[in-house]
Amino acid sequence: MPRPTSTLPAHTRFALVTHVAELQAELASVTCPRERRTIAAELKAARAAVAQLSTEG
Repeated sequence: MPRPTSTLPAHTRFALVTHVAELQAELASVTCPRERRTIAAELKAARAAVAQLSTEG
């Protein structure tokens, strides 16, 4: 069974938050609709992971 997100090391949590910021920046600069949809889906998943981290820890 996987460990809960809240037990992740601090550097892993930081990496997840950084990943969200990078996806936001990438989404702002991409013009191709297909790429925007892909990045938006990744961003949604990453934000959900951060939200889960916030509610668990």
